Amino acid sequence: MANTDDQPDRLIGPAMLATLVLIGIVVLGGLWLRSGLIGAEQWPIRWLDVQGELQRTSASQIRAAATGPASRGFFSVDLEQVRDAVEALPWVASAEVSRAWPDALGIRIVEHHPVARWNASYLFSDQGDVFSVDGSDGMQGLARLQGPDHRRQEVLEAWVSMRSELGAIGQDIRRLELDERGAWSLELGSGIELLLGREQIRERLTRFIAVHDSLRDQDRQPERVDMRYTNGLAISWIKSDQPAQAAETQTGINEQHG
Repeated sequence: MANTDDQPDRLIGPAMLATLVLIGIVVLGGLWLRSGLIGAEQWPIRWLDVQGELQRTSASQIRAAATGPASRGFFSVDLEQVRDAVEALPWVASAEVSRAWPDALGIRIVEHHPVARWNASYLFSDQGDVFSVDGSDGMQGLARLQGPDHRRQEVLEAWVSMRSELGAIGQDIRRLELDERGAWSLELGSGIELLLGREQIRERLTRFIAVHDSLRDQDRQPERVDMRYTNGLAISWIKSDQPAQAAETQTGINEQHG
């Protein structure tokens, strides 16, 4: 019978040694391939295929942004770096990048679609994102939403809801503001300034919608409608002979609230 006493422990068995050698060969081979056979000189990217509905970003701008990170070659290119470079363009909301055999990258673009302005220098997209683009001040037809930055989502949601309700009476919103005190005010497409205050916002808007047709049928044009009352409203009318002045009429007023 073989004597197993006093046999030295093997630090590395044959199986472990073979595994380590194999791993070393794979790593060295990978480094060799990466620096040689699959480098940019052997497998260059010759074409950047840009896809998507582009309105404010050109395909040439996208290709220019992607060219730098794409210069590493078909196999070595870091797709995330290409994506990040493209998404850094002002009007690009998101980008998807993929390899297309044997020498191309596919870049699919989704642009920001602005629906409203936010405060002085930002835009809201149709996805609710806030972004900034130099030179966008001249864009026409965008509602102006204003308020504290930490309540911007609340302002956006209020604009969407109020716009839908006012659309039933043929009105749109030029400006919606939530001030630091939490009071809401609107400028409608017809030029009327609508004050809703801080409380019962939905109920006050509903009351305005209910009397809108009556206001429109008047000989005078309302300049400001103040809904900050328990039961009623206050109207400032534009005088036809003196447009810069206004006369105020109060209807059914009980008690003013904020």
